[in-house]
Amino acid sequence: MHFDLDAAQAWERLRASRWSPPGRADTGSRQKTYVAALEQSEQTFQAAAAVGTATRPMQVFYGLSQAGRAIAAAAWSLKGEDWNLTSHGIKATGFHLSFPDIQIRTDQRSTQGSFVKVSKALGSPVWEKDRCGWRTCGICCPRTSATRSPPGTGSPRCTRTRAASARTNTLS
Repeated sequence: MHFDLDAAQAWERLRASRWSPPGRADTGSRQKTYVAALEQSEQTFQAAAAVGTATRPMQVFYGLSQAGRAIAAAAWSLKGEDWNLTSHGIKATGFHLSFPDIQIRTDQRSTQGSFVKVSKALGSPVWEKDRCGWRTCGICCPRTSATRSPPGTGSPRCTRTRAASARTNTLS
């Protein structure tokens, strides 16, 4: 599914969905989580746009975290309590190393971690057995032209494209 919307139009549609949540988020605690998470996501992304570069990554992270909670609450594929996220779902080790060499990995598929469950809801792979460093991992960074995938996976990779006057990150 593809919509040709700018950010303001996309948020307008998302805001409207809070009155009639999609998927399994139509009643009960899923509905409450969907509505609250979507509101917090929007506010956190707005805050990220207004702060300096030192704190922007944290705001973006928490905006994505709340967006993930909304996705999980609405997901048909997450049954029972599978939608109820209990952790971030990504772990880091090697803090004694330089920043690009810090190792990250996803939680196991059986956990309630956000990254794992949102990946499941979106049909996206996780790379739980392979650790990768920031230097080689498939992390989309707006100021780089990196095209990388986590080691040992056929995971989507981040690519840079230029469309007219706008810069956009896309997954391929």
